[in-house]
Amino acid sequence: MNNIYIYRFKHDEKIDGISKEISTTVIFCAGLKLNQAEIITEIKQFHVNHYQTDKIVVIGGSYLSKQLLETFYDKIADTFKYIPKREETYLKENLIIYTFDKGGKINKILGEESRNFKSKFLNEGLQNIFLSRGGLVESSGSHHFVFPSGKHCNRFLRTGNILLHSSEIYFIAFALLKKFNEDIHNKIYCDTSSINTLAFALISLKNRFLEKKIDVLVESFSSYEGLHNPTSFFLKNSFFLISSSTSGNIIKKIFDKFPIVDTNNIQLLFYLGPVNGLQNNIICNLTKSKSNKNGIEEYASYVKDNCQFCKSGSYALDVYGDVFLLDTPKICKHVLSVKDANEYLSDFIQQFMSDKKANSILKVNYKETPSTGEAYSIFIDYNDILNGFKKDKYSSYKQKINHYIDQYIPSNLKYIINLNDSASEELSNFILNQIQDNYIPSRVPIQIKQDNLEQITPDCKGAVLVVGSCISNGKNLLYLSRALRKHSELRIVYFVGLIRMNNESRLNFLISNLCHGNYGKNTNSFHAIESIYCDNSSKTNPWTSEISFLNEFIDHFRDILPAENIDIKFLENRKYILQDSLSVKKRGLSNSLFYPRIKTSTQNTEELYLRKNFAFFNFDNYFDDISQSDVYFTISNIINQLRNSKNSKQLTQSTYTRNLIDPANFDRFNDGIIQASILRSAKPEELKYSLDQICSEDIAATIETLIIYNNQEQGEALLEFLYALASRKMSLRKEHINKIFKSPKVSKLPSIHKLFITFILDNIDLIS
Repeated sequence: MNNIYIYRFKHDEKIDGISKEISTTVIFCAGLKLNQAEIITEIKQFHVNHYQTDKIVVIGGSYLSKQLLETFYDKIADTFKYIPKREETYLKENLIIYTFDKGGKINKILGEESRNFKSKFLNEGLQNIFLSRGGLVESSGSHHFVFPSGKHCNRFLRTGNILLHSSEIYFIAFALLKKFNEDIHNKIYCDTSSINTLAFALISLKNRFLEKKIDVLVESFSSYEGLHNPTSFFLKNSFFLISSSTSGNIIKKIFDKFPIVDTNNIQLLFYLGPVNGLQNNIICNLTKSKSNKNGIEEYASYVKDNCQFCKSGSYALDVYGDVFLLDTPKICKHVLSVKDANEYLSDFIQQFMSDKKANSILKVNYKETPSTGEAYSIFIDYNDILNGFKKDKYSSYKQKINHYIDQYIPSNLKYIINLNDSASEELSNFILNQIQDNYIPSRVPIQIKQDNLEQITPDCKGAVLVVGSCISNGKNLLYLSRALRKHSELRIVYFVGLIRMNNESRLNFLISNLCHGNYGKNTNSFHAIESIYCDNSSKTNPWTSEISFLNEFIDHFRDILPAENIDIKFLENRKYILQDSLSVKKRGLSNSLFYPRIKTSTQNTEELYLRKNFAFFNFDNYFDDISQSDVYFTISNIINQLRNSKNSKQLTQSTYTRNLIDPANFDRFNDGIIQASILRSAKPEELKYSLDQICSEDIAATIETLIIYNNQEQGEALLEFLYALASRKMSLRKEHINKIFKSPKVSKLPSIHKLFITFILDNIDLIS
């Protein structure tokens, strides 16, 4: 599609004499015509991960004026129908439409103009493209870069990375319109061929406004290398596009060698560093500052003889123009340890663990009000926590809620607003029951639902309590924050039962947005009873992915094995269990998360279970109660911590470093349920053992041991390993796959294991 480029940013505006932070969504229309159906889809996709902002600004060429008004204003209800919790009246009041001319000047054709928008939107939009598309290349400690200028640095601006989508390329071209004069410039020079696409887009965009089309030559000169070429020469009326720079020295180099060139015709697309008189040459300034809070911090560079990276043993990679040479990535292997866990993890599990392996709070594969096929990999059933209060369970948590109610709920409370889920409504009822005796009947706070904000009196003064049960991303809270801004005399108190966001930085970002208001960052208050950072994935998770795999797996053998075959029945039953867990009645899985142990002699199955002395629990007496989902939650939490770690021990991936879950983990943690939890929690890139000969050998040896002892506890997780390989989540080198599964030892395995092995060998090129 790529009809439009959408991004959002914040800027300050004075409203009624008070400076307020305004959030704006910008929709840039890149094409010659608008396709409403595709625009609706792209807006929907954008708002999967973004909340509705205060303003929506639409920008398109003047040739689109009529279509812009028709699509975005006349048909506003259809075009924006997938914005969560949209209000059509509010949308119309806060919609602004601009068109631009051949010189890149924007002109308002609808809405109330925002004073500070024009000064920020271009840089914010360009910077968003650069950062979100990987324009900043960062090395690991084992590598750094040597630029054509001779400087050594551990970061590298690579504009060639970001030119992926036509709408974004045309947005950059739009930013260049005001610099490119078709009456003067007759040739475009690019410092690298990787940005030639942008030059052609600029010419194409300019031609949309011209009756007499222009034909401008485009040529690349290979940056500093080209400048040093004695045969190079530039024409007087040339236009120069420099992909990126951290100093601007290339402008001086061009002018020193070719004084005929007007330096105003040299444009630095992306710049990081002190401006030093380069204002007219910089298209996007990436440098972080008070006015550019989303920018990049300046970083140090060194000359060769004094390079701190070289002195520390880092390997220097040469950069030529916009191309750099690499050796093979460094492989880093990580063993899970108690120190990697969240410090509150064990206490959290002890507080909410299952009762007799059932009645679980911590589940998997469920989501209330899901989109089609979506479910959280981790589901925390807050309804069961509240129901547990009635059975004298979770007493310490209940006590903490009561203390928070006593401490943080103000006496002038007018309204209690609960989010739409049933648990939020129940928590709202619980709070009201605790406080209503403090009020005379006529002043008891009014309970309303998230969708009924019109019940709030327009001129009401006092406080409003926003109640959420279990928050995973905060989009509904942000929606309420925006919707309540018109009630300027109401102070907002956010009261959340449990925060389960991905990491601390996202939580802090949410809190800062919710609490910011007329009086700065503490205008409103936010209180969460418990917080735990965990995996928030819902589009796909280990069990919805398994359902897709089972469909493929069963189809693979459908023509070979009859439907009544015992293994096909086993797989169909497995698929039913997973699909049933998505139902409102089942509400996720507490057990049956993993493939069971199958005893060779009887073909009986046995669920994987946790044995005593689990390293990550600092409490005892869990053996009879802990469920599979409790164990999975524990391991998943630790792996999630490593993915978000800022230390050297982390599971983030880069071009130069591959961070893997060390095969040694499967020797260190020999309970099958722990091994299975690691395999299910991991991402494919964290189990990509085919990258390294030793890693592949080590995991192959582990699987061989499981095959030998498949009928004993030591081999109980074998089916999970086979599934990880068959589903292409874990990869080994081809020679090791053949060695393992073409061994005579495989012949003694149960038939279901052999079925998985056949599938693995049939798809060996995809798995290795």
